[in-house]
Amino acid sequence: METTELRDLITAPGEFASVYFDASHDTEDAEHALRLRWQEIRASLEDHGADTATVRELEQAVIDGAKPVGTAGRALIASGGRVLLDTWLPVPPARPTVRWSSLPYLLPLAAQNVPPVPYVVVIMDRIGADLRGYSSHGELADKTTVDGSDFPVHKVAGTGWTHLKMQHRVENTAHHNASVVADAVAHMVDDLQAQLVIVAAEVQARTELREALPKRVLEIAVDTQTGGRAEGIDEAALEAEVRLIVEDYARAAQQTWVDKFAAELNRDSGLAVQGLTAVTAALREARADTVILTDELDGERPLWTGDGFEQVAVESGGIAEGASAEHRADEALPAAASVSGANVVVPDGHLELADGVGALLRY
Repeated sequence: METTELRDLITAPGEFASVYFDASHDTEDAEHALRLRWQEIRASLEDHGADTATVRELEQAVIDGAKPVGTAGRALIASGGRVLLDTWLPVPPARPTVRWSSLPYLLPLAAQNVPPVPYVVVIMDRIGADLRGYSSHGELADKTTVDGSDFPVHKVAGTGWTHLKMQHRVENTAHHNASVVADAVAHMVDDLQAQLVIVAAEVQARTELREALPKRVLEIAVDTQTGGRAEGIDEAALEAEVRLIVEDYARAAQQTWVDKFAAELNRDSGLAVQGLTAVTAALREARADTVILTDELDGERPLWTGDGFEQVAVESGGIAEGASAEHRADEALPAAASVSGANVVVPDGHLELADGVGALLRY
């Protein structure tokens, strides 16, 4: 999870409500089920001392806010009568998590978030294509339509020399159009430094595009099972498939990082460390590029931080300047990572680390 955008949230004054729950909207009684879940969440917040204004804002977000299509989880963090973070989770939590504490609880968010990747979507037929480019933050960064020649592009039945010439013209036109689209795709990939190209097209158009793409782009191209440029295409189904392809790619990239981290631990380079003492030292020195947290981390173990969270230590005496405050380890580590500009990764598979924590270092 990229944490730099969470710095303002981390340093907001006051106590924080952190709520994670199943927000699925895929049954006839979904609205009723949501209200029942919220009643349990509200009771838990009130039992833990959450202020009325913060609970009221969370209730408005949950009950009156947008609803997902199908299954989804939801993460909300609020403080001081304001909702500071409200986002969907691809996998609904098995059970609600509700906290009222001095820091936001970000680990469930990190566990489901994967590093965003820039990518290009190509929606194509044999005449042209609609291109959509997305930045590393998942935002639409570029959009263009590429139009080739529309005659002739369809083969017709018949025999003889004239018919054969027409068939050749159809093939030449389609190949030319595919080349024009391929050039536009390559330019967008280079401009966005895209790591993935997703192609939605019928078989012939897809094949022609692949033949025209430069090798460097072809190597990162993935085909969808649905979608294309024909009328009546289910846009929602295509969007859902694109989202899954991007998430799968990002998770594979995250696993590559985990593999790199594990390899660094076995080297003498010193670019990977494990254990709370070593990781908190790396965070204090702003040397941690990515912090990895596993299920073995004792979340209730206390850590100490300085006022601005630039300092974090396993003992109160480890804070060099100013007053120190005690926090839970599973809240203090993501906060310190955010302030120092480090990413946080919660790996899918098992990774054995001292104290359940490690860090890949910048230097």
